Formats: sequence, structure tokens, C-alpha cells
Amino acid sequence: MKRQLQFVHIGKCGGSTVEKLLSVSPVVADNYSSFFESHVNGVVIDSSCDYLFCIRNPINRAFSAFEWRKKLVIDDELPDQVQRFPGERKVLRKYQSLGSIARSLYCSDGRLNQAVARDFHSVHHLRESISFYFRPLFGVLTPMNVLGVVCQEDLASDCARLLSVDVSGIRERSNASKRRIEEDIDSSALNNLKRFLVEDYQCLTALWSLGVLSDQRFSRVMMSSVEGEA
Repeated sequence: MKRQLQFVHIGKCGGSTVEKLLSVSPVVADNYSSFFESHVNGVVIDSSCDYLFCIRNPINRAFSAFEWRKKLVIDDELPDQVQRFPGERKVLRKYQSLGSIARSLYCSDGRLNQAVARDFHSVHHLRESISFYFRPLFGVLTPMNVLGVVCQEDLASDCARLLSVDVSGIRERSNASKRRIEEDIDSSALNNLKRFLVEDYQCLTALWSLGVLSDQRFSRVMMSSVEGEA
């Protein structure tokens, strides 16, 4: 009997593109009875299904999330987004960029600034971190029940390899912001984000340890765009 496939759609990792491809993937059609998507409402913990993940470098993902929410809530003022999450609009206006909030995460003595941490988690997709999706699943994941991992950094080649589909012609929403990550994330912000997002990095390491993420792809996804520019 064929198993179900659960696509764990981690926000701001290219998952909207992957989700569209599942319905036309011959791999999914041939090997699974059906598929379903888990997103911001949380994952389904089920050892009887297989899993497909989309991931991204934690800092690149956080930058994309902040810029996307700022565009929808502050720049475009979309009516269905402005008041969607309590406190989010105030936080986005207060800090204006991920770099600004990152530089404020820790006090001069190295302690976490709890108020800033709460502000950070007021932003949609920052609150639902990579670890938000992975932590509940570590008790059920095995090398045998993971179909694969799509890295946003290698989305086209990963989709071709895992799903036997071509992503050309599939265009998903994007943030037209002119801000570049290297203009926003300085060394102080980078170090603070690495420390604050340590659980996200641990989750990526766990995937590598499980053997479902190759050494090369693991190394690529662990390095942010800022480090790549250095």
C-alpha cells in the first residue's frame, strides 16, 4: 500500500514553488497515494507518512521574512495583512530592517534582551522558525521516511532531482525591495543572528547527520549570503 507524502513548507524557503510542482511530479504520482502540505499551523507527527522539506540558510531566510512582511504591512499596507498579527506592524515600523533588530538582540554584557527577542518573534515567519517545523518531528524522522530536502539555494536542481519536474515557467511572488542583505547585516548583526538562531542551525545539522543532506549541500546552506560576499 502506498504511503502519504507530507510536504513540510517552511516559510520563505521557496515552498510555494515546490507545492505547485507536487501535483505534476511523476515521482509523487508513482510512489504516493496522496500528498498534503504542512505550513504555519504546524506539522503532522506521523510515522506512517514520508516527508519532503524545503530549507534555507537561517539568516537569509530571516532577512527575506522581515523584508516580505515589511513590504506587505508597511509599504503596501494590505488591508488583510496590516492587523493580521498583533504587534507586528509596530515592530516593523520600530526597527525598519532585520539588521536593526539583530543588533539590539543582546545587551552589552552578552545577555539576551528579552524585550527585543519578543519583538523579533512578533514578525510572521520569524516566529515560525526552521526549528518550529523540525523539532516536533525528530522522534519520527529516519533516512527511510524522508523523500528529500529541497534547498532554496539549489531549488531548480533539487526539484529536478527529487521530483523529476522543471521549475522553469513557475514564477512565485517575490519582494521587489531594493535592499540587499549585505547592506543591512553587518558583523554585529551577523554574529547576533547566528547566536539567536542556533536552534535553526542545529536542525539543519540534524538533517545532515540523518544522511538526507549531502556534505556539499549542507555546507552551502549553512553559509549566509553575507558570509559568501566576505
